This record gives sequence, C-alpha cells and structure tokens, in this order.
Amino acid sequence: MASDHRSRLSFVIALSIILGSAGVGWWRGQRQDAPASPESSASLAPAIPGAIAPGADGDAEAEETADEEPLVDDSVIAVEDAPPTDVSAEELAKMLEDMRREQRDGHLLEPIDRGAFAIATRILAVDPENAEARAALGKALAELRDAGTAVLPGNLLKVAEQALALLPEEIADEPDAVSVRSSVERTRALHDQVRRGERLAAREGAGPKTFARAIEAYRAALLIDPANTDALRGLDDVQRRMLERAIAYAYDLRFSTANTLLDQAELVQAGSSRVLDARSQVMAFRAQAQAQQLALFKDAVASNDLDGANKALDVLRKVLDDASQIADLERKLVNVRLYGGFAPGERFGDALANGGRGPRMVVVPVGTLLMGSADSEPGHNKNEQPQRTLNFDRGFALARNETSVAEFRAFVEATAYHTDAEKTGSSAIYDEKTGRMSKSRRVTWQRSYNGARARDNDPVVHVSWNDAQAFADWLSGQTGKTYRLPTEAEFEYVLRAGSNTAFPWGDGDPPGLMANLAGAGEISKAGRRWSQGFAGYDDGYWGPAPVRSFDANAYRLHDLDGNVSEWVADCWHDNYLRAPETPVAWVNAGCELRVIRGGSWGSSREQVRSAWRSSALVNSSGARVGFRVVREL
Repeated sequence: MASDHRSRLSFVIALSIILGSAGVGWWRGQRQDAPASPESSASLAPAIPGAIAPGADGDAEAEETADEEPLVDDSVIAVEDAPPTDVSAEELAKMLEDMRREQRDGHLLEPIDRGAFAIATRILAVDPENAEARAALGKALAELRDAGTAVLPGNLLKVAEQALALLPEEIADEPDAVSVRSSVERTRALHDQVRRGERLAAREGAGPKTFARAIEAYRAALLIDPANTDALRGLDDVQRRMLERAIAYAYDLRFSTANTLLDQAELVQAGSSRVLDARSQVMAFRAQAQAQQLALFKDAVASNDLDGANKALDVLRKVLDDASQIADLERKLVNVRLYGGFAPGERFGDALANGGRGPRMVVVPVGTLLMGSADSEPGHNKNEQPQRTLNFDRGFALARNETSVAEFRAFVEATAYHTDAEKTGSSAIYDEKTGRMSKSRRVTWQRSYNGARARDNDPVVHVSWNDAQAFADWLSGQTGKTYRLPTEAEFEYVLRAGSNTAFPWGDGDPPGLMANLAGAGEISKAGRRWSQGFAGYDDGYWGPAPVRSFDANAYRLHDLDGNVSEWVADCWHDNYLRAPETPVAWVNAGCELRVIRGGSWGSSREQVRSAWRSSALVNSSGARVGFRVVREL
C-alpha cells in the first residue's frame, strides 16, 4: 500500500511538472487533506511530571493551539512551466548540454529550478529512458542521501523537498529517493517539535503543565536527532524559564507550584547548579516569609487583633507545609476570637504594676446555659423564673477561688482603702452561743466568720458589694485589663459547669466530699448541728474552709458552691421577666440591692441549689458572703 501511495504521489508530481503551478496547488490540497500519519515522534518522549496529553489536560493555563504549519512550505516548488513533450532532437540535445554544463559548474541541485537536477527531470519527461539524465538524478539523490543520514541539515531541507516534488514517477520508489524522503519527513518532524517547544516555552504565564509539554516536544526532537543544537538549546532555555517562573511563583507565595517547577527543572538537567541556586532562593524566601508572618500572627494574637491574625494566617497557609502547625495556628486564632488568645481551661495571672501578680484566673469555655429552675424542682422559688437559654459566645476568665484575705490585704495596703464595715464599725458574725448571725463591733475583713482573726488563705468575708467592686477596679488599674464582678448569668453558668440538675453534682445528696456544705453529720465546738443540712454529710469544717480545700469542678474552678456565697454584678429583680437576652449584668442606675449567688458553709440545702439567688444592700457585709472577680478577655 505504501508503494502504491508513493507511485500515485510520484505520478501527481510528474503531472504537476507538465501542468505547471496549477498542478502543484492541487497537490498541496491533496497533502493537506490527507489523514495524519499514525506515527508520532512526541509519543516516544519520556514522561515529564505534570505532563498530560495535549487537548485533554484541563489545564488552567492557556490551552496549546494546534500546529498550523503545513509539512511542506509554500516555497517548496517554484518551477518553470514544463517543456512540451514533443521537443525536437536539437532541443533535447540543448537540454542535455545545459545539464552537463550545470554539473561541471557544481550546480547539481541548486538552483532547484535551473540546476542539473531540474534539467534532468525535464529531459526524462521527454525521454524517460535517457541514461544520462537518470544518472544525474541518481547522483543528486545520492548526494542528498549522504548529506542527510537521519536528518537533513537546515539548508538542504527545502532543497530536498523541492527535489522530491520534481522527481519523475519512475524514480520515486528507488532506494535513494525513499531514503531522502524519509530524511525529509524526520527533519520536518524534528523542526515541528522544536517550534512547538519554543512556542510553549515562550507562552505568557506558562506553568508546570505548559513547561512539561515544551520539554516533551524538545525531547521528542532529540529522539530524532540526539545532537540537535536547537533542541538542546531549547531544553536549556526551558529550564531557565522554569526557574524564573518558580522564583516568581515563590514571591507570589505559591510555593507548591514553585516546587513543582523546581522538580521539573531538576529533571531537565540533574545536578544543575542554577537549579540548586533557584531552589536555595525559594527556600530562603519561604523561610523569611514564614518567620515574618509567624511574628505578625503572634503580635496580632497578643493584641487580640483578629483582622491582623486572620491576614497572617492566610499567608501562613501558603508558606507552611506542616498541616499540624497550621491546625495549631487555626486553634490559636479561634482562641483569639473566643478567648482573647488564651485556651479554654488555661490558668494565668496578670502582673501588677506595683509588683507581684493578680488573682489566679481560669479561662471559661463558651457554651449554653439554661438559667433558672423549673416548677418541679424541689426548693424552687418563683424569683428563679422564667427559665431562659443564654449563649456564651465569648469566653471570660474567672478567679479560680474566692478572693482570699491575703489578696484583699494587698489591695488595702496599696490603696489605704477602708471597707464599709470599717466605716460603719460593725459586721454580722456567727454567734456560737445562739447559733445565729448578729452584728458585732470592730469586725472587719481581717476577721473570720466568728470574729476571730482570719487566716491568709481564708476567703475574705465582712466585705460589701462596694468593697468587692473597689477591689476589681484596683486590679483593672494595676493590670491595664478589665476586671469586674461576674454577672449573675456567668456565675450560674460556671456553677453548673454543664449540668442541668438541681445541684452541680445531681438532684440528690452529694455523692461524696464535694464542697464545704452544711451537713447533718457536722458538730460545732459548742455541740450544735445543722437542722437543714445534707443527711450524713460532714466535710470537716464549721465555718469557711481555706480556699481550694476541695476539688475543682469541670471548669477547673473551686468553691463555687459552698464555703462562702458571692456577690455578683446584677441589681436585684424579683424574676427574669424582661431580663437581658445575653449573659450581661442586669443593672438599673442607682439600685441599692445587689444579687448574691452560690451556697455557703451555713446554707440550707435549698440555698445550695444552682438556681438559688438572694440579695443584700450594696453596703452590707457578713460572715457568709465573699466574692471573686472576672477578667474580660
């Protein structure tokens, strides 16, 4: 079939000589309409990372356009009109003499329209058996064959193409003609691959896939001619462009793409010094970007700058390749948004301007609270209704225990503060003789529940709401942070610590030693017992216990229920109707009654319930009420 095809081609070519340029144009149309050769030199190229079949890659880069250059250039044939076939003997002799002269002058092939080769083809059109013309053609073909080997030099490609176009049909299938035709096809395929590689490599915004196709094209060319300087130079140019693009991608913080290009460039020429240099530049820039953005992220977190932290994290997602490190930064960012840069359950203490540290604080996690009690709860009071659901969308920090005598002393000594009890000259203490609370003169914050001298680690009592607020204001001034009393909702939230039962531990008696509570098993020094205490409960204390004498709850906080009741920020209201829909303090200007929450060492079981609430005048004090502070995050 191949021989028949070539014979037909040779016939058409010979006919074109006779018919002139019109025949050549028809031949070009036939070549362009012919189906493509099933052989593809590109298919022999080794695989390149990122390379995929042209037209099927879905690359986001600009799609490669099909090669439109014809295999045979428009300049292939430019011949004179063929001579008539009925020339005279004198005219034939003249043509033979012209052919001999061109051979003697070294014009065997060129000029292609007037050289010995062209004249010989005209002679054979008149005299197909002319031995001298055949010999001239054979010599020309042998010269082209020997010059081309695998591929033809660039200056002979068009000559060979034109020579083949002029070749008479009866010579087209001779071995030398077949060899030259094969060289022409290989050379044209080589040039096509080189041009394709050049076009792809020069494409604006080229990325890994485009460069991979350019490398494939050059390597396909080198499979045809391993020493081809254009293909070798093209590979070198592709590598240079890839490295330039890799560095540009790195400066655009697209390090994944930059590394892909570096890896591809390494495969073009392993161990290349310029690949190593480019990789070093990318690594150095990445390290610099990481250090810079980590510092920005850290500063933003420290200053609670959410926008700044988010911007730095967006960049860090591009420059860090450690997924666990990114996840850790994302957690920190969540903590900035929810907890001011702290973590839930974290403990800390702020430095005081005059030396030392403030109370030890614990970060409370965000969550939801069903506040108040249901009608069915034993001991329920109407002032604990209606129940309402509150969302804690922002964390806060609460002192891990009630304010101690030592902590309050630091405040008094720093400010020369006088408490309301000191101003009025009395406070309520527990009278062991009567088993009741009674006013006693000269009782201050330095005294315990019964008027005896208090220990430093006892919770401070005999302090009013005003005194507690003054302590919080002092801490704010000393630390530059916002300290305040907890809101009523915050107190119930941390007291419940996720529970919805009557007591923090459940609905019945304590299952073990839970807190400093009034227990029926306790006996005072005077032999008194609690009439409304928990059955069989004895925690070992009649009166306040030192702070943190009992285990912390689920939020790592101590003594929220029991020990001493605590002042909170809210004004007293008889119920929760028209209460705020968020867990803020419910305050009316000039209110004289403030809320007290949490049971104490002397509270009945109903008063130890999580929903229990009471009130007192802002300047009142006694042996069962203390306080702790919140620090906003």
